[in-house]
Amino acid sequence: MCRMFGSLIAICLAVMCLQARAATQEISGQLASGAWYRIAVPEGWQAGGVIVLYQHGFDFSTPSGPPSLGPLKDLALSEGYAVAASSFRTRGWALFHAIDDNRDLLGVFAQRVGMPGYMLPFGGSMGGLIALRLAEAEGFPPVPGVFTMCPAAAGARVWDTAIDLRLAYATVCRDAGELSHGEAPLWWAFNLDAIPDNLGDLSNLAGVVDNAQVIEALAQINRCTGLNLPAYLRNESMRRRLAQLMTFSHISDEKFFLTNLGYSTFVLADLVRAPDKLAGLNPFMTAGVDYRDDAQIDAGIERIVADPLAWQALHAASDFRGRIGSAKVLSLHTSKDELVIPGNEDYIRAVLPEQQRTLAIVAEDAPTHCGFNLAEGVAGWEALRAWIAGAPQPRVSDLQTLCTSLLAQAPDAGPCRFDPAAQVERFDAAVRPRALAPTRPVGHSRHLRPPHSSGASRHLLPAGEGKSRPRFSADQDP
Repeated sequence: MCRMFGSLIAICLAVMCLQARAATQEISGQLASGAWYRIAVPEGWQAGGVIVLYQHGFDFSTPSGPPSLGPLKDLALSEGYAVAASSFRTRGWALFHAIDDNRDLLGVFAQRVGMPGYMLPFGGSMGGLIALRLAEAEGFPPVPGVFTMCPAAAGARVWDTAIDLRLAYATVCRDAGELSHGEAPLWWAFNLDAIPDNLGDLSNLAGVVDNAQVIEALAQINRCTGLNLPAYLRNESMRRRLAQLMTFSHISDEKFFLTNLGYSTFVLADLVRAPDKLAGLNPFMTAGVDYRDDAQIDAGIERIVADPLAWQALHAASDFRGRIGSAKVLSLHTSKDELVIPGNEDYIRAVLPEQQRTLAIVAEDAPTHCGFNLAEGVAGWEALRAWIAGAPQPRVSDLQTLCTSLLAQAPDAGPCRFDPAAQVERFDAAVRPRALAPTRPVGHSRHLRPPHSSGASRHLLPAGEGKSRPRFSADQDP
């Protein structure tokens, strides 16, 4: 396997150590939908060639200009690929329109440059899921392979984490640090006018100090947990509540906990209330979910039942079903990611045969989200390219060998941390299972117990079953 990578290593090092010198044509603009696009085409590219469709990660800001072409842009251009990306027409969870945005982008590309013969989707985090979904979408050129990094491959189920944390917070912090409510019956979702439009990827929510809604939420979170206070200002009740919520949500890092709270409040509310998403319908189910590992939360958490139409819409837009023909998938995940947990890879493993997927874990000392090194990212990309070209399917040990070979001449690009023996928590161990689908029609959401009411009767419903920026990120330029 290593011998087959010799020429690839030379190409990688040339791009990693020097600027790509091939002349390129760049095109950018805005689509009728409001999404922005950017296209780069290397000299000599002709219709029928290969295009890399880069999918950016989560962004909770309205697009205002052409997007990044991703961290592999220069390398891909030097290898003869055209590269293109869309900003998506909507902020936040863009899955409802992302495929159409890419279809529009491809239409512009075909008109301005020429129709590609093949496409290679590539993305990280939410963009990693979109890359997978593109491979099974209709109306696109054939896809020989997909490169994903820390993909949110669980699709709609990644939001089960958010609703669990939102309702658990309401239970634990009911008498101290209660967050503001939205309009009934979805009291747990902020109203749209309480959701700011400048939160980016939410990785530094505490740094958003110029927004009244964020400041109010942070003040309440501090009151309940002391999260943003120095340790000596946290009283015993704050420490207890913070530890309880972090244990409940399987999070060890306080910065990740705050980021997850941001998704569980602002982003979850946008998903539920925004007219370009679910328009006020509830897709979530907590009725029948087993929270018995925390008796207080299990007894007090709001039990809600999903609206069937909302449940179906979220799953239809978000879930990867593995219908990608013979395309090969190479997916990387950092071992301690506490935002898009490594267990998301279970959902690729469940729908693709072993010979069609290589899933690799990069071992971390401390949690990051998509915190890969340059050599790790390039090794994954080049291994996929060789596999598509006819090389044997790469093993995790092959990725480590290739990555180490890159470091022999570019030591600052590492270290290489691919772990063939990695063991990570399964998704269903971290995110509590629930009913496969709503079992009865409801209006919006139906509550077992109205929130914060005294003497309210309980309705019986059918039970369901159960950081610094990395040097290489799939969400940024190198």
